Amino acid sequence: MPKVSNVIQIRFISGVLIFTVLCHFGPSIHAGELYRYIDEKGTQVLSGHLPPEATQGGYEIINDQTMVVIERVPPAKTKKQLAEEARLAKIEAEKQRRAQEQANYDRILLATFSSETDLLRSRDSQIEAIEGLINLAQGKIRTLRQTLIKYQSQAAHLERNGQPLPQPLLNNIQTAKTRLMNNQRYIVKKRQEQDSIRRKFAKDLERLQELRQSTPP
Repeated sequence: MPKVSNVIQIRFISGVLIFTVLCHFGPSIHAGELYRYIDEKGTQVLSGHLPPEATQGGYEIINDQTMVVIERVPPAKTKKQLAEEARLAKIEAEKQRRAQEQANYDRILLATFSSETDLLRSRDSQIEAIEGLINLAQGKIRTLRQTLIKYQSQAAHLERNGQPLPQPLLNNIQTAKTRLMNNQRYIVKKRQEQDSIRRKFAKDLERLQELRQSTPP
């Protein structure tokens, strides 16, 4: 028959062991989680530990008491998927940018022109202003042509008499030709500006009509 002191000591040690086991497994018993995933061999695994490599393929978090799925974590996205998402995000950002630009354009259009007549009046005013500049350039061209004819006549007279052409006369002829060419180019540029204004106001007029029709009276 064991001594009383030995019995007490055995019971004390057993109690300590049970308490230690309960402390170790207690959280798992009451609030534990399990992980279900597919390993590298294609086998479904249910474990209390989730290896880092398993996160790439996705996994489920399961309550170890009820075996109910708490959360499903999808597989990590591939580089191709990430690139496609970035491409779509860029397209969407560009779409939103254009929509914002259109909204700003519409707001300015409505604030600037009270009617279609007002818009057309503004268009004609700009075209006429440029036409005035073209008329001035055309006047300069006529004068330059007359000046050039005069210089060229002087040069022809000297050549017929066998006299050398003085450098100042040659310089005047070249200057007149250059100025004549510059004014001709200026007129071409201004005509292009007029065409651009007509195209812009045609677009503005069409959009203004759409906005007026869509806006309730």
